[in-house]
Amino acid sequence: MRYAIYSRKSKFTGKGDSIENQIEMCQNYIKATPPEDNVIEIEIFEDEGFSGKNTNRPEFQRMMGEIKKKKFDCLVCYRLDRISRSVGDFAQIYKSLERYGVSLICINEKFDTSSSMGKAMLQIAMVFAELERETIAERIRDNMTMLARSGRWLGGTTPLGFKSAQVKSESIEGKTYSSYKLATVKEELDIVQKIFAMYLEGRSLSKVETWFINNDITTRVGKRFTPIALREILSNPVYCIADKQAYDYFAQNESDICSAPESFDGKHGVMTYNRTSNSADGQKKQPMSEWIVAVGKHKGMIPSGDWLKAQQLLENNRHLSRSYKPQNSTALLSGVLVCQNCGEPMRPRVDSNRTTEDGGQRFSYMCELKRKSKRVKCDCSNINGNQLDQIVCEELLSYQKEGSGIAQKLTMLKSRLDNGGSEAQRTMRDIDKRIADKEAEIDKRIEMLSQADKDSVLFKRVERQVDELDKSIRVLKQERFQLEQEQEESIDYEARVEQIFRALQTFRSTFNLASIADKRDFLRSVIERIEWDGEKIHIFLHGEPK
Repeated sequence: MRYAIYSRKSKFTGKGDSIENQIEMCQNYIKATPPEDNVIEIEIFEDEGFSGKNTNRPEFQRMMGEIKKKKFDCLVCYRLDRISRSVGDFAQIYKSLERYGVSLICINEKFDTSSSMGKAMLQIAMVFAELERETIAERIRDNMTMLARSGRWLGGTTPLGFKSAQVKSESIEGKTYSSYKLATVKEELDIVQKIFAMYLEGRSLSKVETWFINNDITTRVGKRFTPIALREILSNPVYCIADKQAYDYFAQNESDICSAPESFDGKHGVMTYNRTSNSADGQKKQPMSEWIVAVGKHKGMIPSGDWLKAQQLLENNRHLSRSYKPQNSTALLSGVLVCQNCGEPMRPRVDSNRTTEDGGQRFSYMCELKRKSKRVKCDCSNINGNQLDQIVCEELLSYQKEGSGIAQKLTMLKSRLDNGGSEAQRTMRDIDKRIADKEAEIDKRIEMLSQADKDSVLFKRVERQVDELDKSIRVLKQERFQLEQEQEESIDYEARVEQIFRALQTFRSTFNLASIADKRDFLRSVIERIEWDGEKIHIFLHGEPK
């Protein structure tokens, strides 16, 4: 039976449930309840000086990494709060343990998930965790509704055209409170108004995008306006002037309107809350029935009629906006081929009037920025897609030929792998020695403390020295944890290199018989990117230095 013992203490101390005492009690419990085969393997994980409010602890993270590799059958701890003080976090940790077939024993609370009663107790804990989450969600919505009535800005990244401005107010008791509202940024609002005007006139996001690219107009962080960014601006109610027409629109869509109809005065803008929700897949748009709508303290910028026309256009054009997909069924390099001149991806463009000798589609790869800017910002030459796909495949499958470019790259990857691992091991051994030396120093000083008067100057001085040594040990452990994380990445890197070799060996004999989908998967498993500079191609394998 393979046991992991986990111990944690927020602050160094030699008393009570110290790290040593926790470990000893866990070891005694294991010895008192031996497995049937009487074979016991124990590995100890210690986090001293780390809080239980979250799981950002080096030894805990290392332990969970080992659990994912299925190195343990059981996790033993002194108390449940040694694992986590957050019920929600604990529920997630338990699910991970269940997934990897690891039982949990908490000797103080008598939890043992290898038994039916222990599992039942944990299920009860998770029910309370779910109740906690639901209660918090209800409380957040109630608070959000109450705050929405004031039309204030609740924080976060402000929409383009606005900044956050502090507003101070005084209560009846004479206390000063601060809140925030949106204040206009003229230069940015000019861009917003241009976006609305061009979209309503041209009725196309791509036309607006091309104009902004060619006129070097970027977002506030210097990035190009993409169709997604433009859509977000056009659909944001914050720019809409709050009037009767706007009120009727949100009412018809069953939004929760917190402001009275008469407050939609045709001067201020609209504030919306709860437009998005967080999920495991990131932020998702909520249906309008979940929105909380109020009149903001900021000035409205876009007439409600224009804003509503934009919403109708966006809805009508929704079926036209889609994630890019290859325009033919034969292109292999879409997604890995980029233009070296500007860094944009190159996409396949079908030549509908020509076919290959075997009757297939003839196509070329074209730079996306060249297409979007109508050749203004990039004019890198297109490349024959049929020939490029064939050249890349032949180059990869010649990896065993001495002197080939791919063979040289594989040799370099292996060399990098061998050199990196030995250096990290030397550094970790050095850190382990420094930790051991400092722990020995602490033991000496604790011996001195046991013999000194608690009120003496010596006692206080030695106590400070112990604290400083303990802090140094925590820093060293954190450094070691970072190195171990890098080692894990190195292991992943080693696996990636091995995967490249296996893919090349396996596919060499079956490549000509493989389907287009299998060929694409093979190329992506080996190639990180291919750059085209207008004359030559440059292939970069996974793990190769940038």
